Amino acid sequence: SESDHAWFEDRIETVIDLRHPDEVEQAAHARTGEPGARIVFNSIFPVGQTMESMVDEMNGLYGDAAVAGAGTQRYLHFAKVGGARFADAVRVMADGENYPVLINCTAGKDRTGLLVGMVMDVLGVSDEEIASEYERSNADIDGLLLYLQSIGRVLEGTAAEIRARVETPADRMVGFLEGLRAEHGSSAGYLQSHGVADAELEALTELLVE
Repeated sequence: SESDHAWFEDRIETVIDLRHPDEVEQAAHARTGEPGARIVFNSIFPVGQTMESMVDEMNGLYGDAAVAGAGTQRYLHFAKVGGARFADAVRVMADGENYPVLINCTAGKDRTGLLVGMVMDVLGVSDEEIASEYERSNADIDGLLLYLQSIGRVLEGTAAEIRARVETPADRMVGFLEGLRAEHGSSAGYLQSHGVADAELEALTELLVE
């Protein structure tokens, strides 16, 4: 709506869009105009691979996301293939000229959740608080499913299976953070391993911690 566009233009300076180009194209018909903000397209998934083949690969490696433990393993896979892009997103967030910043992917809970979760971890937020924030996405599963259907996403399985697949249980985020630390020592260590400088992490902290 016009009021939505006006709200956006008044409040958002930069959008970090973590979607794959295939997702951007699939949802293009649902757009109602250009946002009044700079968009940084920063696909977490490799753009040289189709989104469909990426999903097939993860299904083959880890099974359905609704299966216990599979969601955490998928998230660690995201971190493995998307390290450089997560680092690029953090660099955008470390520059005060880009604020206010809005982060999005397709569902706003997986890639977005991981980026926000790692940033919160860098800032010293507890795992419990990070996981609680991540779990808040469960409050609007119905709205998410309606949106996915509106952009042409085919949702396979029973209603219960679909809901289980898009849920955001707190233990999934905790498992991701623990897995990241087992490999890199910390979220900061992970980001530094992909080129984020100490000065950038310090700038990020200064911007986001009062």
